[in-house]
Amino acid sequence: MLMEKLANKKLFLFLIFIFLLVLFFIFKNKAVKLEKNEHTGVFFKKPFPLIKLNPKNNLIDPTSFLIIVENETSTNSFFSKLESRFGSIEGKMVKVSGELLTGNGARFIKISNEHEAVGVLENQNIYPSEQTKTKKINLDGKIIDLKCVTKNDFSMECFQENLYKGVIPALRILRNKENIDYLLKIEDYKLIDNYLKNNFETIVKIFGGYYYQNGFNVINLDSISNVK
Repeated sequence: MLMEKLANKKLFLFLIFIFLLVLFFIFKNKAVKLEKNEHTGVFFKKPFPLIKLNPKNNLIDPTSFLIIVENETSTNSFFSKLESRFGSIEGKMVKVSGELLTGNGARFIKISNEHEAVGVLENQNIYPSEQTKTKKINLDGKIIDLKCVTKNDFSMECFQENLYKGVIPALRILRNKENIDYLLKIEDYKLIDNYLKNNFETIVKIFGGYYYQNGFNVINLDSISNVK
């Protein structure tokens, strides 16, 4: 009888451990939403529209966040319309009201689609865009859509839904037990079409020109091939 009670207790503790482990995994990989606040930083268009935030809100160093605009399919179009009214904001300090989205290695700020919600704090473009020299590179990894990653959705449906609506694809590689993303600049979207049809969720080898720009690793994509 005593042995049976001990066995049941061990089983109960084991099940509790498994339950807590599953909860930890879910919350670890779920996109973290920080409260919507006003954020100040420098705006850059490349490699994709982004804002390099000043250190605050628990950010130790200036950190770059890609921009998502509420109810807009094209972030570029939103800022083009904004600049047609107020002039270039490239390299200027701006203030926006937004929600930081982090998790699964992605960094986004979701801002209002009202142009008045973006305040330009300087008249001159005094902050230069940062970019290293381009060098040829080939890397093995998985191609992901970072917008889908923020929703913890790694499905092909989500990727395809965003494909022609401001998709931000990246090559994700695992290095020293850490995910590292390389934003992909793509001229021929047939490369991504073929990837989704034939190699989705598989490890592929990509070839292109690598550079570092305004807080992000970037690759101008030349080609994709299977990993044998």
